[in-house]
Amino acid sequence: MEDTPKKVRRYDIDWLRVILFALLIPFHVGIGVYWEAYDFVQPEYSVEEEAQREDLNADAGEDAVNVYSFLGSGIISYILTWMHEWRLAALFMISGMGTAFAFKRRTWKLFLKERSKRLLIPMFVGIWTITPLTWMLILDYFPSSFIEGIFAFFGFGIAMSLLMIVPLLSRFLSLGHLWFIWSLFQYSLFLIPIFYVVRNYPEGKLARLLRIIFKIPFRLGPLILLPIILSFCDVLFKPLTGEAIGFGYEWPWYLLIFFFGYIFIINKDQYFEFIDNSRIQITIGTILSTIALIWIKTEETKTGVPYMNGGWADNEHRHLGIDYHTNLTLIACFITSFHAWFWCLFVFTWGAKFLNKPSKHLAYLNQGVYPFYIIHQPIVYAVLIVFLATGLSDILILIIGTILVTIGCWIFFELTKRHWITRAMYGIKEIPNKENKSILDKK
Repeated sequence: MEDTPKKVRRYDIDWLRVILFALLIPFHVGIGVYWEAYDFVQPEYSVEEEAQREDLNADAGEDAVNVYSFLGSGIISYILTWMHEWRLAALFMISGMGTAFAFKRRTWKLFLKERSKRLLIPMFVGIWTITPLTWMLILDYFPSSFIEGIFAFFGFGIAMSLLMIVPLLSRFLSLGHLWFIWSLFQYSLFLIPIFYVVRNYPEGKLARLLRIIFKIPFRLGPLILLPIILSFCDVLFKPLTGEAIGFGYEWPWYLLIFFFGYIFIINKDQYFEFIDNSRIQITIGTILSTIALIWIKTEETKTGVPYMNGGWADNEHRHLGIDYHTNLTLIACFITSFHAWFWCLFVFTWGAKFLNKPSKHLAYLNQGVYPFYIIHQPIVYAVLIVFLATGLSDILILIIGTILVTIGCWIFFELTKRHWITRAMYGIKEIPNKENKSILDKK
């Protein structure tokens, strides 16, 4: 009788998943306060104040075309910019890692069924419940009667659901923050043929090709080759389509990040050896790439060319006179990709050192990830509508807002986790029989 392969328990990945999702709350509160990312939450200003605000926005450069564009100044704004450049990449990589473990012991049909249950149900429930509430806040529209409210919710839900039939159209009536779930499902669906071939033919050409990454001398595969591939993805797509909250150039870029996470875990022994023994190289690379990012951000602010957000050659930026690339845009593609990549490796390598330990709270926190994520955005809007009009300092609003949104999400989680129907609706998994079971240790 063959020995059952020993399971790898990586609590650090669980902790990083929880921490990175938790950072979503202060980030979305912060961009509302410091970048004024949500126009509809801002208080009314006098004519003089509005003119001053327009001058400040003009000084920030003409690349401010979406809610994640850098608009502010000061240390908090720079922290928000830095956080946005790598946090989602790390989450997509963690999702790719979890997908590798999930597919290992499932048929492709069972995998697709579980992905649909885990991702599509919460997404469509969000479309029919959370998204209408969010859009009512955005449009400053609340029904005057119960009947009108019912029709409004159905109208939002029908419109959003119809647009999901053609995935590319969903960017024109945005899913809002639910784009992350939709992207995860698409990535899982499109990569099933690769998952199937690699698992069923572990010595086949494709599986051997994916192992080459860890056979390149001096660990240059994960350290240099993979971020170069990411950079060329940016070189190809970034000039023509700017950042669009999960669409535009981000869609193929995050697909690669997701796939790289998958590659790491199908070669898990080599990956864990790499992440545990390359800490110094990764830290040095992170420092250098961060310095380079600060430099390219400074150039972006001076020139108005959206080096970080992309789209410098689209119709909106024709005045810049860039047909496709300049020397600086090419350099920017490599800087932003290497910066995001090394920060991902940085949190993984130091997380492996300090976070790879069990906790009685870990399973509970993992349960709360999806409901916190799904409900947080309308609560952020509601809190900012109230507190931005109070005249409190920005830092105080950020602190109070983060606390109140966290409490609101926690109450929502506690209510929805108490029945199997609401657990299914909002992606809450049952706590395994054995406490603290790792997300990388599921059958």
